[in-house]
Amino acid sequence: MSESFLSTIWYRVKELKPKLRAHITVHRHRYRGQPWYVLHDHGAGRIHRFTPGAYMLIGQFDGTRDIDTLWKDLAETHDADAPSQDDVIQLLSKLHQQDLIQYEGSPDVAELLERYNKQSRQIVKQNLTNPVSIRVPLWDPDAFLTKTLPFVRPLTGWFGLLLWFVVVAAGVIAAFMNWEPLTQNFTDRLLATENLVITLVTYPLLKALHELAHGYLAKRWGAEVREMGIMFLVFFPVPYVDASAAAAFRNKWRRAAVSAGGIFIETFVAAAALLVWVGAESGFVSALAYNLVMIGGISTIVVNGNPLLKFDGYYIFTDLIEVPNLSNRANAFYGHLIQRYIFNAKQLREKNATLGERIWFLIYSPAAFVYRMSVMIGIALFVASSYFVIGVCIALWSIFNAIIKPSFKHIRHVLTSSQLRKVRARAQAWTFGTIAVVIAALALIPLPLRTDTEGVIWLPETAYLRAGTSGFIDDIAVQRGQVVMPGKTLLTMTEPTLNARIDALDQRRQELQLRLTAAEVTDRATVDIARLELRDAEAELDRERARALDLAITAPLEGRFEPALPPADLEGRFLSEGDLIGYVLPASAEHIRMVVPQADIGLVRDRVDKVELKLAGFLEDTHEAMLLRAVPTALNALPNPALGQAGGGRFLTDPTDQQGMTTMEPLFVFDISLPQALEGTPYGTRVHVRLDHGLEPAGAQIFRRARQLFLSRFGA
Repeated sequence: MSESFLSTIWYRVKELKPKLRAHITVHRHRYRGQPWYVLHDHGAGRIHRFTPGAYMLIGQFDGTRDIDTLWKDLAETHDADAPSQDDVIQLLSKLHQQDLIQYEGSPDVAELLERYNKQSRQIVKQNLTNPVSIRVPLWDPDAFLTKTLPFVRPLTGWFGLLLWFVVVAAGVIAAFMNWEPLTQNFTDRLLATENLVITLVTYPLLKALHELAHGYLAKRWGAEVREMGIMFLVFFPVPYVDASAAAAFRNKWRRAAVSAGGIFIETFVAAAALLVWVGAESGFVSALAYNLVMIGGISTIVVNGNPLLKFDGYYIFTDLIEVPNLSNRANAFYGHLIQRYIFNAKQLREKNATLGERIWFLIYSPAAFVYRMSVMIGIALFVASSYFVIGVCIALWSIFNAIIKPSFKHIRHVLTSSQLRKVRARAQAWTFGTIAVVIAALALIPLPLRTDTEGVIWLPETAYLRAGTSGFIDDIAVQRGQVVMPGKTLLTMTEPTLNARIDALDQRRQELQLRLTAAEVTDRATVDIARLELRDAEAELDRERARALDLAITAPLEGRFEPALPPADLEGRFLSEGDLIGYVLPASAEHIRMVVPQADIGLVRDRVDKVELKLAGFLEDTHEAMLLRAVPTALNALPNPALGQAGGGRFLTDPTDQQGMTTMEPLFVFDISLPQALEGTPYGTRVHVRLDHGLEPAGAQIFRRARQLFLSRFGA
């Protein structure tokens, strides 16, 4: 017999005669055509799944035959498919820890107490490892659900599904028709003080309905629901119901329906609230309905309904694709690949999985890790904006549980696992070598450091023609597109009352001049007052005469005249002072105006080795440029709306700004030279700019971004 099938500690278990406990029932399920065996622990209300290979042994636990006899029988009848002695020992250990088996003789009270204490410690440990989702069991709701089920049973069948579909469909249509008012000022409305107060009441109530839906659906098909309590979700108390007993259902659609019950409730309430919000006047009812829409929508899409987090969406997903325990098996699959193909532990046998399951394993594990970290860091930043210490602790704890803790578990496995005893040196070399390479890469290997931003082909401010005073356009002296020289009169305006005001002011000036002359002879005490009045009158007259000169719009530079509106629409139009009339476009632009986010301003000012740019729509061509000048202060307005998201750019603008110019974060403005190849490019064309800062180790780049995050969000 192969040595890989034997164990040095077999003597410690071979005489045991186990059997399943009386409160354990066995259910046979099929996933993707493969049988699985589900052990339902009615005492603890938990479900345990085992492969056919494991159940070959578990199914023979009758309390009369010892482990050694059972294993030898399997080895003789199944040969290479039989479990090894190490596999049997691990299986017995798992069954014993979960209190699924017992041995002949009287029970060991001390062991039972220790097992109970261990389970209690396990709950505490689970809460500590997931501090944003702490569970506190309070009540056994089974009797209550049984008594009240007849009242809600009609809603758990086809009638309830049809009602849900009608309401949600109406809500989706209403959302589509009212999308702009629904999403306008989304962040401000969601985080407003009055909305947060409403959330304190509506969120727990909505979650209570959510959890009761799980319980009622599980009871509808005969499952027991033995645990209900409070879960502190990001330290906010919400109710929960443990309906995991529904996992014993053979029908996957029933299992998925129980998991989906909460999602159905939240989307139903959100859709109904949206219909109320559309028809309600501004006030408390409207605010309450909007709050329910946001809670039901955001929590379902981002958290509860997303299969990448182990909430309702995950269990629905795994039931429908028939890949039980997807998350743990995917992680174990990656561990098996590393041990078998990198550590060269050939004695490890392939995990029991179909080709389709292996594809899901490869996709799911990295996707879930990235999404889970994104959500946790997002929650940490959100909490830290109001409670800095708590938010930072959540972020650090998330990183510890997602990266540091698994790394130490892997190292311990490499150092102590009996499965790797023949290849331990190779496993240690790969593990510690990889860690050393990663650290060296972060600290020593230089990587390109770049800033990517955008700019526009810039039209100088002097090229804009604006009304110097208010008036009516009387005559357009040049044709559209005509090349004009500086000082050329382009159009003239009239102001019907201007000449009359100038004449009246001139007469008043003459009158005051005469009064001043008379005062100098007859009443010298009033000379200073008369002189001040004359000076004011002359200044007012000069302003009106300057306005008269501004009625003639002249070309500020050489270029092509382009009115802002067709000439026929301009004639006779009234303009206020400062209104845009048109442009005098030079033959070629002189430079590109670029904006840089505040996070990158230090790099742009201190170390720019090369500037490259590409025109939007012509990304295959790269051109070199150089920095010319910078605006020394930060601005909160874009130089051109084409740089905002509404204009196709990358910069986020204030949704309340109809012009799309006000930005959500400070920006710095730079001018860069226009390459000769782009001299004929139209003004206002968006340009993608890459600023090359040379090389820098990845660790230094990561540290800079983390430091900027703390400085920008928390000032720490």
